[in-house]
Amino acid sequence: MDVFVVGKDDGYVVAPSGAALPDEEMSALGELRFGWIIDSDAAMPRLDWQGIAKDIDARGYSIVPQGDVAGLLGAPEHELSALYPEFHRRFAA
Repeated sequence: MDVFVVGKDDGYVVAPSGAALPDEEMSALGELRFGWIIDSDAAMPRLDWQGIAKDIDARGYSIVPQGDVAGLLGAPEHELSALYPEFHRRFAA
């Protein structure tokens, strides 16, 4: 699955790898950039993959809230600062 970042980590769009996203719908979300690729088998079990799969079947993509980034990275949340320190600098002080 491809994961795209919406805005400044406001949320995420998940789509099958290599799938074309609908321009009109994506422009309504605002800035969208490619984030990373995830194997859904490696994702955290707490992420609602059944809901994501239903969205993808219906629309071709799914929108995931910002708070579910740990599930999309496939790593426990306490490990995120080690993997992506640029997202956690604001909490360093």
